[in-house]
Amino acid sequence: MANDEKQIVAQHNDLIQAVAKMERMPLKLFEIIVGSYDDRKNTDTVYIKKKLVYDLLSLEGTNRNSRLRTAIHELHTNATFHFKTKEADGSITEYSISPIQEIVWNHAQDDIKVVFAPKLLPYISLLQSNFTKYRLADVARLNSKHAIIIYKLLAMNYNQYQYYASRKFNSEKLDEFANPTITIKELRRLTSTENKYLGRFSSFETKVLKLPLKEINENTAFSISYDKIKHGRQIYAIQFHVTKNDITVTDNGLGILQSAEYQQALNSPYTPLLATNQIIDMVTLMQDQSLVISLANDVYPLYKKIVSDYGENALNNHLSYLKEHMNKVAKKGLNDYLAKAAQNRIDQLKNSSTSKKTEELPAWTKKSPEELTKKATPEEIASLRQRIANRKKK
Repeated sequence: MANDEKQIVAQHNDLIQAVAKMERMPLKLFEIIVGSYDDRKNTDTVYIKKKLVYDLLSLEGTNRNSRLRTAIHELHTNATFHFKTKEADGSITEYSISPIQEIVWNHAQDDIKVVFAPKLLPYISLLQSNFTKYRLADVARLNSKHAIIIYKLLAMNYNQYQYYASRKFNSEKLDEFANPTITIKELRRLTSTENKYLGRFSSFETKVLKLPLKEINENTAFSISYDKIKHGRQIYAIQFHVTKNDITVTDNGLGILQSAEYQQALNSPYTPLLATNQIIDMVTLMQDQSLVISLANDVYPLYKKIVSDYGENALNNHLSYLKEHMNKVAKKGLNDYLAKAAQNRIDQLKNSSTSKKTEELPAWTKKSPEELTKKATPEEIASLRQRIANRKKK
């Protein structure tokens, strides 16, 4: 079992890179379904409100049920993921996974029932982890399949950059996460364009790079540029340069105003920790602003005290314990529950003679909220690009 778990962990980012032959609408629907899954309920079934689906897919008018039916049929028919992994002995193992076992909906009822294939459930949990987490509202605002695929891929890399940066990972590896290089062959595979735009490179560049990146830059928190890497006269790969903007989005794709206070709470390093441990799901993070703000005001100061006084592992252990032992808590009672649990843990650590902090504090605990969400200066970006360029010359 331990080996199986290690294999799943090694493959979960491969799943986000896997090719699903889906168009924009079923692809968005799949993101909504994954974002709604809660592994604490120990079930392979999720129920999604039709209104949420209508809003996120921008389905309006009298034919919205017909368009929803088409998206569901396409998802169920085409949602097969294919990916490869390299084993320790150098051999290649190929996987083909159909994630959705059943979708049921009634025209007169409010919910859509989705049943996942049982073998995919560990992967779905990991798709919601810190490495692969991305904002469902961002995906909802993207209107092209290529934009959604590239956004997910680069968000995955940037999340790993943030994760390892807070742990003082080596700078060369951090550069690779913040500025990932993808070969043209791999980019074609990911975007299912192996047999498209085969003439001049400019045609492929416009359809798969320029237009999708323009859409991402205008509708998400990311700013993405790229350089073309050549082998001789041939363009061999694309190096992306990813930064995250310090902006306040006024609408989250659902017509809901997002306050600066909510944005600051969402950007807290403690928010992805809660999501990683499946204590709060991504749909709730996106929809329930008051809960997220309450967590920032009432719970996060206690988490900061745990980290400051007893080290980051103490908080990670506390959240892991909650994930395993907390009963089903109503959303409206979650803030009070987490605050009380954190305070109880602080009291326990105070009374323990073995709870002295022995690890170095992560760098982000010493930064103010403004520093945590600060946009990189042009000079800092230029310096990073220069380091990358110098490394290529070696």
